[in-house]
Order: sequence, then structure tokens, then C-alpha cells
Amino acid sequence: MNSSRVLGTVLCVLSLLVPSVGVGQQIAPTLSPDDLYAQRQSGSAPQILDVRTPEEFRLGHIPGAVNIPHTDLASRIDEVETEHGVVLYCMVGPRARLGEKTLLDAGLPKVHHLDGGLAAWKAAGYPVDRADSE
Repeated sequence: MNSSRVLGTVLCVLSLLVPSVGVGQQIAPTLSPDDLYAQRQSGSAPQILDVRTPEEFRLGHIPGAVNIPHTDLASRIDEVETEHGVVLYCMVGPRARLGEKTLLDAGLPKVHHLDGGLAAWKAAGYPVDRADSE
């Protein structure tokens, strides 16, 4: 087997293993925890949506975040404020990406993804509220 054929086989197998973005599929741009914190300090922050479960939300969330689980987002889309945009997060990212798809498919403008989710927010040393302390 020649080297170009081996390379072709390897690339074919890798393409099956690596998830891809479909043609025309939108992906929300990311917003770093530092950028979100700075926007909050300036008063121009987007609405912050925590798309985790209510139980996870109660254990800790970004102050001021609204909890709408990603599975409920389509039926609660009227609760999403778009004046300054919206940023979604979960613990690290996958559920937020599902929620973003729902909002983008509905045509909402200025949808962003919190890069690294709540884990990155906490790692940056930013405050976290607990529902039992509010």
C-alpha cells in the first residue's frame, strides 16, 4: 500500500470521527468570561441564560442569569431579551450550543456562547450565586 493511499484512508477515517458543522449551520460567536464580566461592569451586558437544569442552577450560577433549560428553550423563547443580545452557558459548553441553535433557528439576533461555560467563569475568579443565598 503506497503512502498516499494510507494517508487517504487515515483522512477518511478521521473525517468520520470528527464532528462537523453542516452547510449553512450557524454557530454563535464566543464571548470570554473576561469580556462578559467587563460588559456587566459597564452596564451593557447581554441577557445571560443558564441552560442547565434547575437543580444545577440552584447549586451555582452567574449572578443575574436566567435559568431556562435548553430542553425548554423553544417553548420559552418569549422570555429571551434581545436588546443587548444574549449569551448562553452551561457547565462547559455542549448544552449551550444546543440552546444557541434553538435561538439562531428562531432568528434571534446577537446570540453568543460563553467560552468554557460556568467552569471557565469560576476559574477566572468571577462571582457565582447560589439560589439558596438569593
